[in-house]
Amino acid sequence: MENRILVIGDEMLGGAGEAASRFAESLLCRLPNRPMQFSINAPTMLSLSQLLARSSADIIGKRAGRIIFALGLHELRRERGNGEKVFEGLQSLVFEMLRKTQAELFVLTLPPEMFPDDSMAVGEMNVAIRKMAAKDPERLKILDFAVQVEIFKEKQAERGKFARSLFAEDGNPTSLCITFLSMFLEDCILKELKI
Repeated sequence: MENRILVIGDEMLGGAGEAASRFAESLLCRLPNRPMQFSINAPTMLSLSQLLARSSADIIGKRAGRIIFALGLHELRRERGNGEKVFEGLQSLVFEMLRKTQAELFVLTLPPEMFPDDSMAVGEMNVAIRKMAAKDPERLKILDFAVQVEIFKEKQAERGKFARSLFAEDGNPTSLCITFLSMFLEDCILKELKI
């Protein structure tokens, strides 16, 4: 269904998937006369390989016209920063959905601040994620949240030392980050809807 949006994410979307819920509610408020349905699977505690194994029911079976992937943080923590292995799992899942669905796919990059134990691994993973779009530029879009966070931090630096942080010391998103991410998702999907 073209009007159904499936959001699959881990703790990147908040401990209870708050960013996905806020995004969905905000879009429904912004476009009250547009038929839209949301299916939110966040935060998922499944590994990328488990998501791939269960994709027939959990992803393909949802029959979404747009699928948003906000994944990698949970897996990076589990794999102790092995960004290459995490990217391979994410790429396998995304490419499988390219083959088995007609949906538009959106993949978010991960801000390095969310995994302070090894921000280099996150940076390398993001570079690989950005290159993934070449597989099918019409249907596979990269939502570069990592770049948006950098722009936000630069603007915030102009305010000086009293600026509120997007991330806690352990890398978890603050309430401000949840709101910022939900607004970012809304803006990106509105562009795709050409509104």
